[in-house]
Amino acid sequence: MEAFRQAFNESGIRLKDKEIKAIRGRSKRDAIAGILQVHSGSKALSMIETVYGTFQKLLIDSVSEQGVEPVPGTDDVFGWLRDRKVKIALNTGFDRHIISMLLDRVDWSGIVDAVVCGNDVERGRPAPDLILKAMEQTGCTNPSRVLAVGDTRFDLLAAKNAGVLGIAVLSGAGNDEQLKACPHYAIIPSVADLHKVLS
Repeated sequence: MEAFRQAFNESGIRLKDKEIKAIRGRSKRDAIAGILQVHSGSKALSMIETVYGTFQKLLIDSVSEQGVEPVPGTDDVFGWLRDRKVKIALNTGFDRHIISMLLDRVDWSGIVDAVVCGNDVERGRPAPDLILKAMEQTGCTNPSRVLAVGDTRFDLLAAKNAGVLGIAVLSGAGNDEQLKACPHYAIIPSVADLHKVLS
């Protein structure tokens, strides 16, 4: 959130917390374009790449300085899924070079079966494209056998739009009230509790 805020600050736009929280889970480029449209009107199109480039640089600097840690229990869940031959795909609104850096930092590069990034698809969340691309890459053709786990309303709306079951986690951006208002199969405290739902 701070990298996002600072990227706009450097272009002379002061964002409120609620503006940033409202776009969590969306493609970062789409989110920046939408906010710029509100704040800058006709100048928005010419500013998107500048703000987006600044955001990516600030994010990379932040990860380099502060590091990044997986949500506690995630590695155990990945192992539990692997033991049961469940394929794992990650999807994100970040571009691939950012995600590659993050995956290397948490040592997940060889653990998952597919990684789909914001620049791999035409439309970001709440469109179903990220999930559908992940299904394609893992060879899954039956939406009823797919669970999409996320921490924002955009994650859950994308799951609904893809025809898969959405599971909300409370360990990220969304709170209980926001997530309950969206279509979902279950709401759990953390991804670490996923095995309880699947059991």
